[in-house]
Amino acid sequence: MGFKISRKLFHIGRSQAVTLPAGWCAYYGSRVNKVTILGNSLLIIVPSGLEDKAQKLAEEIERDESK
Repeated sequence: MGFKISRKLFHIGRSQAVTLPAGWCAYYGSRVNKVTILGNSLLIIVPSGLEDKAQKLAEEIERDESK
């Protein structure tokens, strides 16, 4: 289910927000009611329960960038 999509940011109070792709929401359906955002030089939005897998991915990317 890989994809690449651009989204515009919109303001909510003092923050900015982005909508999740409809296909992603349809895929996860009611299994996701909360997401975790991991961030450093990039942001990773991950369904709750997959944080460890996403953290490992983020660490691999950062290692590759530092080479």
